[in-house]
Amino acid sequence: MMRPRIQLLFALVILSLLPSSLAAAQAWVSAKGELSLALRSDYQTAQGVWHGSDGLIIGLPAQALNSAVSAEYVPIDHLSLGLTLNGNAARYTGPQSGANVAYAHGPHDDGSYHWETTDLDLEAHYQVYDKAVALTPSLHVRIPVTDYVTTGYAAAGSHLRELGVGFHLGRYGLGLEDLVLQTGYTFTYVQKDTQGGVATSQYRVNRSDADLSLAYVITSKLIAGLGASFRYTHDGFNLEDYPELFALPDTDPQKQLINFHDPVLQAKYFAPAVIASYQISRAWSVAGRFAAIVWGDNVSNPISFGLTLGWANNFAD
Repeated sequence: MMRPRIQLLFALVILSLLPSSLAAAQAWVSAKGELSLALRSDYQTAQGVWHGSDGLIIGLPAQALNSAVSAEYVPIDHLSLGLTLNGNAARYTGPQSGANVAYAHGPHDDGSYHWETTDLDLEAHYQVYDKAVALTPSLHVRIPVTDYVTTGYAAAGSHLRELGVGFHLGRYGLGLEDLVLQTGYTFTYVQKDTQGGVATSQYRVNRSDADLSLAYVITSKLIAGLGASFRYTHDGFNLEDYPELFALPDTDPQKQLINFHDPVLQAKYFAPAVIASYQISRAWSVAGRFAAIVWGDNVSNPISFGLTLGWANNFAD
């Protein structure tokens, strides 16, 4: 069984689809005393926005380079603690104005890249079972660390604090000895947005995220597989209602949503992915991924290419 060898590799297979969207299956916790560091970078490009019954509206191009530096440590058996600092550079290169459509509407929607350091993520995983399947509950906290831009197609994120609780399941030898399945679910409780007054604070964009990956251990160093992520936001503003905002009188608080709707959108999407990882040496590894949002609502349609460089060492050895 090659479990110790591949635990780090799976931990590095992260799907990065939007600045605020991370899905990482982690059903196994490494051995006590292990410290792992990772540098992640993802480039994504989108041509439009998924818009309810209208389907995909193209002609709204945007690009982003998402980056993160993370560290994870296992202080006691079965418990891992993680810390990640996120940042990105985003730009919008589409039309600047138009009638009843959300064209350029943020301070960074000027055609240029804008670099931002965004959020700090804190995570804890505790593996409670490892027999026929591995079961690992998790806790996730996101804290904004700078006053970054939250509106427009080049927005850096939502600037909302988050608390997520979830679980991850994993199984080795799914039919074939070297076939590995991981799946997980997380419910995230999100702070209310107040920058648009009552227009935005009426929503709390709590969400459910599910992820699934099926990978094959080709050799002791190489793993390849397929994955998918699904997000469902339980409340929020729907872009189908956007044109109606222009008919409101200027004194109506709801009109604030013309400019401040981005952090409170009722985002939904499904995103498949291709993933691979390679163990360069005992300490170093690299992981790659390709992902795309193929269906959604109130989200863009990015395709994403990413790499993660990882290092790990067990100080208890």
